[in-house]
Amino acid sequence: MVTKDKGVPQGRDHINGIEGFWSYAKNWLYMYRGIPQKFVHLYLAELSYRFNHREQDLFPLLHKALRQTDNAEIKRLLGRSA
Repeated sequence: MVTKDKGVPQGRDHINGIEGFWSYAKNWLYMYRGIPQKFVHLYLAELSYRFNHREQDLFPLLHKALRQTDNAEIKRLLGRSA
């Protein structure tokens, strides 16, 4: 639900959020000059995470996530797209 104050959307749940994400994604992916279709979901998942945590230092967040994830689960997830 979008709340408005004098006609201006308030909070992060409005259309500008998705437009901001796609702008961020296009700029980030441009350097690759194309990505394999079978890996698009992985690139978008990474970009979504980076976009949602763009004001934080990612190293501690990723380190914590990797410590809490079993290696077999990581291999299973990556194997699905290979």
